[in-house]
Amino acid sequence: MDTGVKMRLIKKKFLLSRPKTRNCSGPRQWIRHLLFLPVIAPALLTACGGPSVPLGEIGNVEGNLGGAASDEPRATLVAEDILSSGGTAADAAAALYFTLAVTYPVAASMGGGGECIVYHNETNKLENLQFYNQAPAAGGAIAIPGNIRGMAALQARYGKLEWSQLLAPAEQIAAFGEPLSRAQHMAMVLNKDQLILDYNIQNIFMDKQGEFVAEGAKIRQIRLASLLSALRSEGGASFYNGNWARTFVEDARIAGGTITVSDLLNYKPIWRDAQTFRVDTNMVGVSTGPSGDVYRELWRTLFEGKGILGVDVAIPQSEIAAATAAVFARQTAISPFISHGISSFVTADNKGNAVACVVGLGFPFGSGQMGEISGIVMAGNLAPENREFMTSPMLVVNLPNKDFYYASAATGGAAATVASVSTGLSLFAKGGNLEPAIDAPRLFTMGNQLPLLYETSMPAADVAALKGSFPVMVEVDRLASVNAIYCRDGKVYNCRSRHDPRGYGLSLIEN
Repeated sequence: MDTGVKMRLIKKKFLLSRPKTRNCSGPRQWIRHLLFLPVIAPALLTACGGPSVPLGEIGNVEGNLGGAASDEPRATLVAEDILSSGGTAADAAAALYFTLAVTYPVAASMGGGGECIVYHNETNKLENLQFYNQAPAAGGAIAIPGNIRGMAALQARYGKLEWSQLLAPAEQIAAFGEPLSRAQHMAMVLNKDQLILDYNIQNIFMDKQGEFVAEGAKIRQIRLASLLSALRSEGGASFYNGNWARTFVEDARIAGGTITVSDLLNYKPIWRDAQTFRVDTNMVGVSTGPSGDVYRELWRTLFEGKGILGVDVAIPQSEIAAATAAVFARQTAISPFISHGISSFVTADNKGNAVACVVGLGFPFGSGQMGEISGIVMAGNLAPENREFMTSPMLVVNLPNKDFYYASAATGGAAATVASVSTGLSLFAKGGNLEPAIDAPRLFTMGNQLPLLYETSMPAADVAALKGSFPVMVEVDRLASVNAIYCRDGKVYNCRSRHDPRGYGLSLIEN
């Protein structure tokens, strides 16, 4: 349509003034106006710079989307679609999580729990959402799930898209099948000798010879798809009351648990102001729980008073080792063991909102039991010393300017805290290049008199310098895995995301 025709149409239907003798309030005139609006509205939106694709459809956001990184590629791709559809960081995190629950159930099953650090530009607050697994009132072998309610709380507070849209991808993958990812395959294979799995898990993830199915094998989870369908239509809270609560209680009973409907009904996620500490003009937000205390202590032991931002210096590995030994020697309740029972992810949108989360079962496949009806891999009710340590997620924000700088979440037991801290502060101290900060060699120890683990990529000179203080040193292939998003100068258009090359996940950034 040429400009002249368009202008005549606009004039005819949207006159600035009308003759007094014309009845503009009559039903026929209003009907004509209403019928015309769907035709002219898209043209007006496009002419005024608005989105040409409706909110909720891929392509609604043009240009920069934000970023996402996780331990499993399909989940990251779903987050990308949500961001492209106009979703917030919270929307993307929720959709990413439920996809992980299907594609990476070895760690991210809906039977698990976790926590997130959240920054929302409008409220300008760093918050800690906690939805840990809890022990039932009567104890027992199975823990109360937290992930479903936690993600529902996150999306309800800071989401923009319809809840059903966020769960649809996970439901479709569970119902129709998806090739098994390398991430899930390797997590199973590397822990094969430690796993005791029930028939339901074996039936999905093992072949007739008792071996884990190969990477790329099509995996369908029909029972899990049924649950996701119900959650999509009824909301996340529906799992904790009514028929689904009774269903999970029965699933847990068969697995040796003593969970009651009251346990589920009384379960609530907790919102708190994040534990914060200042780094120059920026604020770091971490968990208010023990994992955040350890994170903060290690960070401040290494860098307190150094004013690291803008300082182009490297932190010597000997200093990182000494600080790690000092901090973890005091953490007698933390288990040093590393498994693949925890997963992490980060999301950010083009408005500067960000979410960093860590979720898990405490051990690969949790209790080793899958619900007969729900299809959920259930978390065991484990003491802290018997489960993998869950490192705090973290965000770095300039609150006065409302600028988001950095999101990080890591897995790999206690070593993940060292990996996360050293990655974050190497990033800032060396001028803000995310790739070398994540790629840098890592180390870990639980004390001065205990073995020091160090990665194969550690330079020989650093290894030699460490031997004087740590006579027992063990070379390992990899330590921990970090997912991160970094926005140079706090500007969204300068954001980059990265998944750790030590893992098998995926990151993306769109500019």
